[in-house]
Amino acid sequence: MNRHKELIQRFLNHAKVFSWGYASTELLTVLDRSISLQLHKPFSMRLMHHKERYIMTWARQFFHEEIEAYRTRKPVTSADSPHAPIWVCWLQGFNAAPELAQLLVKQIAAQSNSHPIRHITLNNYAQYVSLPQTLISKYKHGDMPQQQLADILRSALLAQHGGLWVDASMYLVQPIPEEVFTTPIFNVKDIRPSRTREAVACDFTKWQAYFIASHPGSVTYSFITDCFLKYWRHYDTLIDYFLFSYLAKIARDDLPGGQAEYESVPANNRECEWLCDYLMDGEPFDERVYDGILHGSTFAYKLSNKCTFPMRASDGSPTMAAKLFGDLGNTQTKGSTIS
Repeated sequence: MNRHKELIQRFLNHAKVFSWGYASTELLTVLDRSISLQLHKPFSMRLMHHKERYIMTWARQFFHEEIEAYRTRKPVTSADSPHAPIWVCWLQGFNAAPELAQLLVKQIAAQSNSHPIRHITLNNYAQYVSLPQTLISKYKHGDMPQQQLADILRSALLAQHGGLWVDASMYLVQPIPEEVFTTPIFNVKDIRPSRTREAVACDFTKWQAYFIASHPGSVTYSFITDCFLKYWRHYDTLIDYFLFSYLAKIARDDLPGGQAEYESVPANNRECEWLCDYLMDGEPFDERVYDGILHGSTFAYKLSNKCTFPMRASDGSPTMAAKLFGDLGNTQTKGSTIS
């Protein structure tokens, strides 16, 4: 299905299932992003906030029973977790991942701080977590986007087993601090917005799904998992790509246990969104900037397997991307177990 047909079909699905008003707003936000990127202007915060108000009102109504059930749940507490796993997923299998993703996954293992690595695919996820077969059928029939299944898996894995989920687009430049595993939950927090993602998801600077950790049974991820399962029992179309972000907002805003877990997370990785923009610009290699990337306060950077990173600057010299990705190619995996 081409992009135009996909947008039309999504608009019709949203109009039928939710409302014509929401479908129109959602379509406008998609078009605004596309046009804004071409014109190099900021996304419309007005559109984003209008859509956010609709989704939050709808979600608090639809998940009312889950909110009430978790309102009195006690938060998990800090504890040593030396054997907590690191979850990394590529649903089609890691041999099918693009070269950059494979390099980044290798780097995650190298920076694991001796925590075991668990590779999750569509073929082996059932070894670790049980999901309703109807949910998997919706994915296989094309009703559920691939990203949504990955979101459900990460939430369920953390709720049941704990540990750390790391997207295969994350570039880890330092060993993962043990604080990530001992804190009740962990996520990147107080992010400096990038030029392209500031108005994409609600509360963008407070929480992102690409680097999240939890102790087993946390209020946050147990609640979110239950909400995901309820959603897909009732619906065959996804209300928004960032449904996970809205559920995480409800967990920290409406649930005392979720609030306590979130408040335990220190500000961290403020520059995690900056590097992707910098590398796409094709900046020449700079020793000072390179040293800041590797040894600064940010240890986890969000890249994208869909972006183009020039290897040569306009003057013909190697770019920062060439240097960093060359480093990745020389990564030696050690100190971790992988399964």
